[in-house]
Amino acid sequence: MRFTVDARAFSDAMSKVSKVLRKSPLPILEEIAVRVENGLCTLTATDLETWLVAELPAHGDDVSFVFSRTKDVMKACAHFEGELAITFVPKDERDGKIEVLCGQRAAEFPVIAHEDYPECGTIEDGISLRLNAAALFRRVERVRYAAEKGCLDRRPQSACVQFREDRVFSLDGRRMACDTQPDTVFPVPCLLLGDALTHLRAFGENEVAVQIGAHKVCFSDETLKLYVRRYGVDTYDPDVAIPKAYREVITVQTDELLRELTYLKECIGSCTFPYVRFAGQELSMNVPSGRFTTRVSMVGRGDLAIGFNLRYMLDVLKQFRKEPTVRIKLSGPYTPIVVEAEGRSDFALVLPVRLRDEMAA
Repeated sequence: MRFTVDARAFSDAMSKVSKVLRKSPLPILEEIAVRVENGLCTLTATDLETWLVAELPAHGDDVSFVFSRTKDVMKACAHFEGELAITFVPKDERDGKIEVLCGQRAAEFPVIAHEDYPECGTIEDGISLRLNAAALFRRVERVRYAAEKGCLDRRPQSACVQFREDRVFSLDGRRMACDTQPDTVFPVPCLLLGDALTHLRAFGENEVAVQIGAHKVCFSDETLKLYVRRYGVDTYDPDVAIPKAYREVITVQTDELLRELTYLKECIGSCTFPYVRFAGQELSMNVPSGRFTTRVSMVGRGDLAIGFNLRYMLDVLKQFRKEPTVRIKLSGPYTPIVVEAEGRSDFALVLPVRLRDEMAA
């Protein structure tokens, strides 16, 4: 059985789908599956949570197999140009080899049976919309840091990026990052893993069709499909957590605040409770190794004293690190701290911490 494809298109498709591959206790999940059927060559990679599927034209016989040395095949294909001929030679009822020929260059690789490779399935009767893949990727990248790691089975809401109407957001119970785009409304709420959504990069600036099924969401353009497992519809309402009024709205230079918080972080080392007291323009920390203070110039500061987790605030400021200034909005010592920047559609929220008496004095 023999088929031909464009060598460059085949190599590019392998490069895209291979981004899903991970080290796995199931060796077949570390490989790319190939199926040629009805003039279409389909390359598939999966980690059982995410599927990336690339399609390109092919000529010749229908055949299917799974590479057993995907990385080696990719290295060879990167040097091929023009028409690539692939011949499948069966070895026994299950396995075999492929003979690859492109111009004067040739190679042989072992392959294994396709029937053991997990099937992705299709999304039928899914609700759909269209959007720009790069724009959605940027929104996800702004907020996914606020998802909690390692709690997917217990609390999928805390571990996933949440989609609710025009909001894309993550929250782990102590902080939240949220982006709002009124011109992009998801027709139904859903929970998706942030790590899986990083593969939206494979679409570049293309517009994609989004199909939302009961168990998966599919993002697709003319040559590529990304299937992401859906963890439910029980999303949080972010508006519930946002204060309705503020006592202080502070404007501060982003790089200055980042610099001074980084100074505190490097001074305290691996402190278990890295809590900062924020009073006036002073930032201070009492930790077992000593007491550290610094000051930051700002506009709009009053006399409200609050505490916050240093690491969470640093994460929030990295969300806005390219902005010259940020606004910090305070409504009270025990209500969420809201951080935003002028002209941005996103904001972040950090819960305050109760300071010990000796630190609050």
